[in-house]
Amino acid sequence: MLFAKTHAPQDRLHDLYDTMAGRWQAGIDKLGYGAAYDGFFGNLSGLDHAVIADIGTGTGAFAAAYLKACKTRPVLCHLVDTSSEMLMRAQSELGRWGVPMQPACAALGGERPGPGSCDAVLAAHVIEHADDPIAALSWCRTRLRPGGTIYLAVSRPHWCTALLRWKWGHRAYRPGEMLSMLAQAGFVAPRHVAFRAGPPSRTSAAYVATAP
Repeated sequence: MLFAKTHAPQDRLHDLYDTMAGRWQAGIDKLGYGAAYDGFFGNLSGLDHAVIADIGTGTGAFAAAYLKACKTRPVLCHLVDTSSEMLMRAQSELGRWGVPMQPACAALGGERPGPGSCDAVLAAHVIEHADDPIAALSWCRTRLRPGGTIYLAVSRPHWCTALLRWKWGHRAYRPGEMLSMLAQAGFVAPRHVAFRAGPPSRTSAAYVATAP
């Protein structure tokens, strides 16, 4: 990564995500995250981006929600994850949408996707792992073309996220903190979108912002 270190060693995180890959999607669906992502993208307009990148794609749940909601299919979807097992499952899940995919087994902050190559960047529960979240958000901004959009899901403080930090090593940010960091990273018009129900409404929040 470009951003120093994460709060849990990368090798340990990689092993954890590889081990959990087979159970990951069922787990997040049981907690309501799939439905929360569907609701988030389903209530947004302007989902007509030609080239998208899903950073830290996991099993592809965030990108799948985007693809369900968009009216115009992207011509290319970059999938980036440090776990080859997660990446393989994301490709399998998203393949049914018929969108060409370009996978990369890498961390946020790597060479792919290239600067200025994307119309939208998606990142669900990724920024929390960066030691320097503003640098991580700035990297996301530089992947975008002018006027491109970032869509985020980020953990917020809650006793559940405190337990998750013990295992996964990630932080949690209040909406005001995230909006400030997005602005510091060079994004314009950042806004907070609350998840409506279930555990996601208490433990996470969504954000949308634009690259100048």
